[in-house]
Amino acid sequence: MMLGITGYMLYNARKYRFGSHWEKYGPTYLCAIASLMVMADLMRHVLQDANVWPSPGSDEYRADCNTETMACLSVVGWTITILCTYVGFALLFFATMWNAKICEKLKAFREKWRELRAQQAADDS
Repeated sequence: MMLGITGYMLYNARKYRFGSHWEKYGPTYLCAIASLMVMADLMRHVLQDANVWPSPGSDEYRADCNTETMACLSVVGWTITILCTYVGFALLFFATMWNAKICEKLKAFREKWRELRAQQAADDS
């Protein structure tokens, strides 16, 4: 799914985005990085289950903790689960909004709102 989103952004960049290389492909780059970050915890699980990255080095929680809470996360748990997942979703959100040109649309909406309010004030006078 993440590969599909990145591919869709790449397709849109080639067809609908203009400007410098970063302005054209920036959302695609951020989406690709976000995809890798979001998938990091899933990859950790796969590598751990396949004994490629064996326990205890790949454990999400510390061995001396009996509960699976944020207080018991290991360094790997904090890095992959918290940092990669949350920053990845934030990057994905930012890349999606950038690709949708949300700032330009909000500016146009604000200008239209002001125009309508000015017209209403003139009609009320």
